Amino acid sequence: MSRTPTPTEPSTPAGRDGTGRRRVGFVINPIKFDDLRAVREEADTVCHILGWDAPLWRETTEEDPGAGQARELLEAGCDLVVPIGGDGTVRTVASQLVGTEVPLGLVPGGTGNLLVRNLDLPFLSRRQALRIALTGDERRIDVGQVRWWDTDGGVHEDVFLVMAGVGMDADVMETTDDDVKKRMGWLAYLASAVRHGGDKPVPARFRVDDSEPVSAKVRSVVFGNVGKLQGGVAVLPEARIDDGQLDTFVVSPRGVTGWAGVVAAVATRGRLGGENAGYWQSSTIDVELGEPTRAQLDGDGIGHVTRIAGRILPGALIVRVRGKGATSWRSTRSDHAEGWLLGG
Repeated sequence: MSRTPTPTEPSTPAGRDGTGRRRVGFVINPIKFDDLRAVREEADTVCHILGWDAPLWRETTEEDPGAGQARELLEAGCDLVVPIGGDGTVRTVASQLVGTEVPLGLVPGGTGNLLVRNLDLPFLSRRQALRIALTGDERRIDVGQVRWWDTDGGVHEDVFLVMAGVGMDADVMETTDDDVKKRMGWLAYLASAVRHGGDKPVPARFRVDDSEPVSAKVRSVVFGNVGKLQGGVAVLPEARIDDGQLDTFVVSPRGVTGWAGVVAAVATRGRLGGENAGYWQSSTIDVELGEPTRAQLDGDGIGHVTRIAGRILPGALIVRVRGKGATSWRSTRSDHAEGWLLGG
């Protein structure tokens, strides 16, 4: 069951290099911003006001969406690493911080920003998000780990912070146009979901922990570390980001009317919906598919898979969150600076 989260103590003033100075490294996805220079100048200014050294910057590329850049920043001795981009950039950067004592700061820059939203962090004000990333409390959260088998028999592993899935959720993510996302925001995903609502289900065989395998025709299997999508929709209502549990939602609508059961299951936290939807909490989930099916990690497509398995790594990542440490700079900075930082 879930437990009350207990933030760790804020980071000490001393940096990792032992000099007492602190440096943050930013990994930014340049395609997310029309004015990249303005974003960098804003972050540089916040770092200066809060007494941090001039930050290090790395940009993601098509060939390397953030992992190599995060490793470079760790090797450079950064005390904090902050991705600025969408959920995919956050996941890729965080994958290099798992198991380390270096915290992850969160500054939104994409359409979903689901980890930011589920941690109740600012997703409209970049300035406020920067302040919390630099001065907030530290909290340990769980990390999901996934292994999947591709259509050539290759086996792969990676992590996720929000949700992973196979079936319709991955279809929606893969086929939503980027230009439409820029115009419509998260509503673009809803339009794509309507288009895929009539797609045929896939035969699947899944095992939860050590239970007997269950066979069903499924439209989507989602397992997650957090529960809420955009708009506050709780797809995994019992999910907590630090409970050591993997939450799974299986969608198996029987005909057109079955989708009403799926909606009822979401609306009533699983109390209604019948055989059209099911919820589980477990340590592991293993799904074998009767045909190659699209899969995704935090919204990033990983291609078609024939099998996918997930588990939780409890408390494997440190993130910066709201807390008393987020306002510790006030005693040493001017009222003008305080007002600027608290602004939008």
